[in-house]
Amino acid sequence: MLAAYEEGEGSVEFIIENIMACDMDDEPRFIEIVNKALKEGKVESYPRWKKDTSDKAIKARRKAAEKEAKEAEEMSKELGYKKPVNKMDEGELGKLIQKRAQGRMNSLLDKLEADARNGGKKGKRKEPTDEEFEKARARVESRKSKKQK
Repeated sequence: MLAAYEEGEGSVEFIIENIMACDMDDEPRFIEIVNKALKEGKVESYPRWKKDTSDKAIKARRKAAEKEAKEAEEMSKELGYKKPVNKMDEGELGKLIQKRAQGRMNSLLDKLEADARNGGKKGKRKEPTDEEFEKARARVESRKSKKQK
């Protein structure tokens, strides 16, 4: 755990993301462990640690985690799952992830189809007229002749 603290240079989010099978409920315990190690001089202090362990930062992380959990819950209900996401087994989570990825792919395809129907991107080059092509060719030819002299 202290290795994650040092690797993340005091980032609480880094610690939570990089320690297997932990979540926001483990945060107070991690803070206690790191603070004890700091007092004993086992690890160096990082400015990020003070910032990330402030009451305001802890509340913000908790709120963001709750929002993310609620969104995941709503998505699982939309897809017809009766269990909350955190109670699903690997197979159910895999299906949920596949459906989400398929939704993204469908969205991308819809966007590409709409672009194709609208004539593509606005910045697309137009084909030059014969007259414009001949003028450009003449400019290139004149440059070549100047270089050969």
